[in-house]
Amino acid sequence: MSGDDERTPFLVEQGRKDNNRKSPRLILVFVVAAILAVALAADSSLSFQANANLTGAETEFKFRWTGAGHLDLTVIDILGWSSLSIDAETKDSSARASANAMVGAGVLPTAVTLPFSVLAYGSGDLALKVDVKNFFNNIIKGSLDTTFKGGVVAMAAIGMQECDPDNKPVGDFIPFVVPALKPCKDEDISGDNGNLTGLRCTFNPAINALSTSSAKVTVTFITSKKAGKLTYGNTPVSPRTFETVIEVNEFPLSDDKNHVRMDVGLLTAKGAGKINGYASVVKKEGDRKDDIYIAASSKAVVDNKNVDVKVSVDTDTKGDMKASAVLNVALGGSFDVNVAHVDFPAGAKNFVYDPVVGSGDNIYNAEGASTLALSLLVALVCVLVYLF
Repeated sequence: MSGDDERTPFLVEQGRKDNNRKSPRLILVFVVAAILAVALAADSSLSFQANANLTGAETEFKFRWTGAGHLDLTVIDILGWSSLSIDAETKDSSARASANAMVGAGVLPTAVTLPFSVLAYGSGDLALKVDVKNFFNNIIKGSLDTTFKGGVVAMAAIGMQECDPDNKPVGDFIPFVVPALKPCKDEDISGDNGNLTGLRCTFNPAINALSTSSAKVTVTFITSKKAGKLTYGNTPVSPRTFETVIEVNEFPLSDDKNHVRMDVGLLTAKGAGKINGYASVVKKEGDRKDDIYIAASSKAVVDNKNVDVKVSVDTDTKGDMKASAVLNVALGGSFDVNVAHVDFPAGAKNFVYDPVVGSGDNIYNAEGASTLALSLLVALVCVLVYLF
């Protein structure tokens, strides 16, 4: 709805005679309901929240030369992404030598592969020249560009499990894999005049070869040319991050006192990552902005409301997460898997969650307080002033 459309009811009311005027309380109910509907809408399209800026956006998540697109590599569908600190066409040799580049990818789930994202970080002239499609084609063939060796992290969406109030498993574990006979159909999405690019698919996860969950899962990979927060999942985005958004609808809880636990794998080369809060961070030489990380969020959208979730990171790597050949090559064949366990509120069956891979400061530390609540307050005050 445009700004003009939003003002129309007030203009019409002001032009009417007093004896035809609707009850102020009735108008207030309509206005408040409209405002709340906008505020809490779980919009799955790609658009930015109004007035929801990230703390330090101008310094920590400022503009970079980025590009993204759908890569169909025959065996897998990928959203490929590159983010450069300078324009690749820059001729200044010293600027190119000190530049850095990120190459990222989100791989949609198949019958044998979990959805996962990879971020590779390199510096210097060779990193600026990387071709995203060739980069991932080479990984599939078993070779990693030496420019990025030691600078790779990955995130894998493992699956989910119903748990009782004591966190004891109930029923089957549901991995985020697709039934063999029902492939996950990919869908390209975009928004904000090309600043946002995404790739997604929706499926009912296969519990085993004979059984499929009734829960509907949508996996979306998102890149952004600017920093901010999306309406979808309240997701923070920036030119330094590659987002994965996992939406679950109608999870079949057997008891509303129980809750869903989602497992997210944080993958780094063997011994390279250090746990920092809900993130695994790989320290790079030089400025802290060269650090790369995989992070789980302490927030989620549950039934269209922003809520806190409980997150714990298990550093015991005895889990049964099977890494794909791509991850084996990208991480050097020997890697650590830390698992972030995300516990949603009891009874929640519909939720959106967004783990991330990125470089520099953890984007979840920069979310800050959204100005949305303030905007609601101002709107309500204006309505009350008008009515009374």
